[in-house]
Amino acid sequence: MSKNNIRDRVRKSLNWKQSNSNSAKRLNLSLAEYLKIKREILNERKSANTKNDSYVNYDLDNGVAKFETLVDTKPRTPDEIIKLLEIDTKEWKLSQYWSKEKNDKWLVSALVTKLVVKEEDYLKEIIENFNPNYQPISVKYESNNIPVCGVISLQDIHFGKLGNEDVDNDYFKALIHLCSQTNCIYKLDKLIYVLGGDILNMDTFSGTTTSGTVIENGMTAADTYKQAFDALYRGIRFLKTICKELHIVYIPGNHDRLSSYHLAHALSKAIREEDIIWDVEYFERKVVIYGKNLFAFEHGDVNTKNAPVVYATEFPEEWGFTSYRTLYTGHYHKKKTTEYITDNEVHGFTTKILPSLSKMDYYHYHNKFTGNKRSAIIDIHNFVDGKIAEFVYNCN
Repeated sequence: MSKNNIRDRVRKSLNWKQSNSNSAKRLNLSLAEYLKIKREILNERKSANTKNDSYVNYDLDNGVAKFETLVDTKPRTPDEIIKLLEIDTKEWKLSQYWSKEKNDKWLVSALVTKLVVKEEDYLKEIIENFNPNYQPISVKYESNNIPVCGVISLQDIHFGKLGNEDVDNDYFKALIHLCSQTNCIYKLDKLIYVLGGDILNMDTFSGTTTSGTVIENGMTAADTYKQAFDALYRGIRFLKTICKELHIVYIPGNHDRLSSYHLAHALSKAIREEDIIWDVEYFERKVVIYGKNLFAFEHGDVNTKNAPVVYATEFPEEWGFTSYRTLYTGHYHKKKTTEYITDNEVHGFTTKILPSLSKMDYYHYHNKFTGNKRSAIIDIHNFVDGKIAEFVYNCN
């Protein structure tokens, strides 16, 4: 009988529930030979059980799991348990463990709980493992020396108005701020400065507007004229220092139609420098051309809804020659922009209401014209491409 057949017969005898001597006798084997083969078979079974009895039971809904395995020696520390059960400590935390002797082995069991990742830990892990693979972009910055045109329209200053006695300080601060911001980036080939448009609060010696409306004044007509003249004289001289050509455009306002004309005319005679263009003729609507730009100017106290038709009719050559057209107005002491776009979205028309540096008086308070920011604006226009930038000064 072959050796394999003998082992098979001994293996079957393990189920006979007889003594070792009877089983050996039935198999025609000596007791010693039978016990040797039996021990080999039992050891093979134990070895197989050790490999197959290791398992993990996961309860993902509750974030727990149970680990079990058979080992030869009893573990003594949590670290030994973690190593034997191959627990991933980055994902699981050992909560409970125990060991039980089973035959000549130890059954080791452990309960583990799912680690909850905190936001700060997750962010820390991302930062620590952040290793982007990219090539840096090298950019050499050069200041923009392309010639541009600036437009400053400081209408509605209202020199002489009650509570507005120190508006000349705000006027100088606005000019310095706007020009310094512009010169950091652009080279002003031309600067258009709008003079007038209620530059004075009153138009008569008795302190009323042109139409005779009684208003609140904090200064006499004479003192108002003197303060405005001194401030504008100084401001215009400053503006000339930061541009190649200064173009001054006078626009009358509804408060000071006559007095503002006198002021503009006097300033044009007092400042006689080269590269200053004075346009102080009395017209309520004016235009200036710069490349493909048409700049239109009026005070804004008359309805401007039909402005595109009016300017296209009164200035047809200038209208046809340009691609970008902007009307600058004031009167309402607030900032608002309205655009009229044609089919090709290029040859349109923009009406821009500009804010004021003037402080609020009783008239504005009574009519609830409150909340408007006291500010000043300079628009920057390219010779070919139209408006490219805007800088703002806000009063404290």
